[in-house]
Amino acid sequence: MGVYELLNEAVDSRKGGNDCDFNGYLEDYLGTISSEDEVYPLFAALLNADPDLKICVNYGIKLSDNSISNLIIRYKDINKLSEKAFKCPYIIYAKKDDREKAIIMADEYVYAKGLYYCATESNASFEGVKNDLVAIDTNHINEVVELYKKLFNNRAGYLQREVDQKMYENYDAMFKHALDIATKIKDNIFEDLKNTEDKAALIEKTVVSWFLIKKYVYVQYMVDKKILNDVHNGNTKAQRNQAKQNADAIRFISIPELWKGRIGRKQD
Repeated sequence: MGVYELLNEAVDSRKGGNDCDFNGYLEDYLGTISSEDEVYPLFAALLNADPDLKICVNYGIKLSDNSISNLIIRYKDINKLSEKAFKCPYIIYAKKDDREKAIIMADEYVYAKGLYYCATESNASFEGVKNDLVAIDTNHINEVVELYKKLFNNRAGYLQREVDQKMYENYDAMFKHALDIATKIKDNIFEDLKNTEDKAALIEKTVVSWFLIKKYVYVQYMVDKKILNDVHNGNTKAQRNQAKQNADAIRFISIPELWKGRIGRKQD
C-alpha cells in the first residue's frame, strides 16, 4: 500500500474516527479555517498549485516498539503518554498515475523532521512508504510550494537533503536551534501550566516536543556521512556516542515534576 492509499484510509473525527482530526481535500479544509489562520496562506498557495491535493490534520502516528534510537535516547516518559500522542500537525498527499507522495509539516522544522524519523523507522506508521515522504515546516510558503512541485519528479531523499541545506548551514547550527527551542520550553513550562485549563494536554504536548527534539538531533547526527568521515574518521561507535551526548543535552523535566509544578531534587 502506498502513502496515498494509507492516508486516504484514515478516518477523521468528523466521521467518528480517531486517526486524525480532518482527512479530505485541501479545498474543503480551507473552508473550515479562518483566512486569518497562520497556515491559511500556505494552504491557499498549495491549493493553487494542485486543486486535487488532500490533507490529514493531526494524524496520530504509531511509534516503533523496537527502535534502537529510542532506547538510546532513553526518554521513558513517552511510555506514559496516551495512544497516538504523537501527531503530525499536517500531512498533504497526492497521487499521480502510479506515484504516491506526501509531505509532513509542523510549525518547526525540528518537529517535522523528528516526526518523520519517528514515523518512518522499522515497525512505525510509515515504515513501508518512507521513500515517498518529505518533511518541512509551515513557515516558508515559497519553499513548501517549490518542494511540492518537485515532489513527483525527484527522489524523496534528494529533496530532503535540499530542504536540510536550506534550513541550516550545518548540523551545529541546527543543534544550537534545537537546544534553544528545548530550553525555551523548559524555562516557560511552569508558567504555561499555571495559565492553562488543560494541564494533562499541555504536559503531553511538552513531553512529545522534547522527545521529537531529542530524536531529531540524535538521528540527524547518525545519518550524516560527512560527520562520520570528517569528524569521526569513519568510526561509527564514536559517532553514536556523540549523537547520544547531543540527545542528552536536550534537558527535560519529568512528568511527576511537571504535575507538581516545580523541579525536585532529581531532574532528567
